[in-house]
Amino acid sequence: MSPSAPRDKMGMRIPLGVALGLLASAAVLAVWPSGGSGLGKPESGALLSDCDGAIREVVLHYVRDAAEIVAPTYRDFLRQLPADVAVRVVCWGRADFDDLTARIGPTKCVLSPVVVDHPITSWSRDRWLALAAEGGKTLLLCPRGEDGAGVWPARDGDQRVAADLAAALRPDVTAVYSELYFDGGDFATDNETAFITPAVLLRNVQRTVATAEELEKRFAAAVNRRVVLFRDAPDHHTAMYMIPVGSRTVLVGDPLLARRILADANEEVEGPLSSAGWPDFSPATVARFNAVAEQCRAAGYRVVRIPVVPARDGRTFITYVNVIIDQREGHRVVYMPVFSVANALNRAAAQTWEELGYEVRPVNGDSCYRYFGTLHCLVNVLRRG
Repeated sequence: MSPSAPRDKMGMRIPLGVALGLLASAAVLAVWPSGGSGLGKPESGALLSDCDGAIREVVLHYVRDAAEIVAPTYRDFLRQLPADVAVRVVCWGRADFDDLTARIGPTKCVLSPVVVDHPITSWSRDRWLALAAEGGKTLLLCPRGEDGAGVWPARDGDQRVAADLAAALRPDVTAVYSELYFDGGDFATDNETAFITPAVLLRNVQRTVATAEELEKRFAAAVNRRVVLFRDAPDHHTAMYMIPVGSRTVLVGDPLLARRILADANEEVEGPLSSAGWPDFSPATVARFNAVAEQCRAAGYRVVRIPVVPARDGRTFITYVNVIIDQREGHRVVYMPVFSVANALNRAAAQTWEELGYEVRPVNGDSCYRYFGTLHCLVNVLRRG
């Protein structure tokens, strides 16, 4: 059997060998997809922050067909995680888990398999939102359905993963479905605000809700956070272009800053795919990143800019906000993707994070970014201290 589909993250066809694979709390669907288990009663909780609290438990998916794409990123990340972090590896068969541990080598953190009986993709972030519920419990809030699930077996399998986790980790983890459509990657959150991509408007207004205002209220009620629903932004997941970093501050990508850094260093970004079209510093693209910055300022946030290089395909980004953040005893760490094609940008991005008080731990992003995502897309945080 083949645990991947011949498509990339966005559903475009690629060779099989490299395939990667709301929300009111009282308004959830009554059934899981066929084969699932672990459906819980409607509950409430607060959406986990991307930048506050010590990481205690994370989830990632592993597909052997995608090993050359994801293993370098996993290796760098997992080898640097503290010993008290539990890592749940969702895989289609125990052989996949054994393959990953052999590729990763020794780690301080403990990896354990969650073996499922259906195909999956490698992208864990989009499957669910983790909410901290009462009594130290975790609520997995899932979208109504996955794009492409009807024709893409691995994506159909993805929408069953939350139930698999709930069954494996009960009673500490419960999963429910929302009435609304979203990806987990549509959210970037601190302890106050959930920033959400414009894509959820297109997927829901006049389909599951009547207006954008109703949608904002439903999100806010479901995740117990203030909601900032972007009206103008790059057509990508939120953490490809912005991330909250604590103290009412957000980092927002800046293509023109990247262009200046590259010019000063006399460097050029060598794109991995000629069809991607490197780079895209067009006025229209720059305006979308600037619009995100202005919307964050209007919401009362301090905005710090960091280099980003988008390609003209609108999907392939060299980005330094697609990160995992950990906060322990007042010490902040960022696991930040780095790219061998962009040394000057790597240095500038690391300096930006350091000036914000973070220790930067680099993670190889060379292989996965050409499939439209990096670390934040591959790793979903299940629980924080």
